Amino acid sequence: MKEYTLKEYIAHLLVGTPLQQPAQELRKVMNVRKRWKHPELQEIYMESSRIDKMMERMIQDSMNCIDVGCHIGSMLNKILQLSPHGNHIAIEPIPYKAEWLRRKFQGVNVQQIALSDTPHEATFHYYSLQSGFSGLRRRPQMNDDKSFQVRCERLDDVVPSDRHIDFIKVDVEGGELDVFRGANNLLQRCQPHILFECARSGLTSFGFTPNEIFNFLTQQHSYSVFLIKDWLDSKEPLDFEKFSHAMQYPFQAFNFIATK
Repeated sequence: MKEYTLKEYIAHLLVGTPLQQPAQELRKVMNVRKRWKHPELQEIYMESSRIDKMMERMIQDSMNCIDVGCHIGSMLNKILQLSPHGNHIAIEPIPYKAEWLRRKFQGVNVQQIALSDTPHEATFHYYSLQSGFSGLRRRPQMNDDKSFQVRCERLDDVVPSDRHIDFIKVDVEGGELDVFRGANNLLQRCQPHILFECARSGLTSFGFTPNEIFNFLTQQHSYSVFLIKDWLDSKEPLDFEKFSHAMQYPFQAFNFIATK
């Protein structure tokens, strides 16, 4: 499979180069009109820079990290900058992206699989024009679905039982709860910091509710869940009502932190 756009390929090539930061700044400038048109989404526009600040404060050298849904490697590159001596794992089910990642990040264990709560073969829905929205559930509004079969594994089976994991980023378009359920032992054993995407549309596509993912983290594993800006400002964690409200329009966040 090599059905990617030139724009995506160039974005991948820029990751980890001196041109990556200028390209990101240019993208912000190009999005000024969108920000002006939707000022109510200011919290979302600030999320990327807040994630960078959070990672810089949270990740230390020699920490072992996992990037689930690695895409073109932007987050993985940040992880390697902050923890160059850690043992890192990248999960990316799209074949050409996994190959890109292997070539660019040769010291990282890149696995071309998906993660779930049970090992099985599954249909992965790939959208070449917006590949970041690809996943294990079909998006009815997307009309360029190029599906393929992918192997799903449990994170508990992927990570060696004697390896400590310090930080996990999960962005799998709604299947985050299945990833967590398949990492039950790892979460109990290592208690890693977790950066996870959570949006109602994604949860609904998997038949999950905000309450299920919140309770799994806070009740079953005793995590505290934060808005990134609140964690940076040392504020209190979210209760369920605030967590649920953060996912309602105008959104306060697409990504959250779970930590102990």
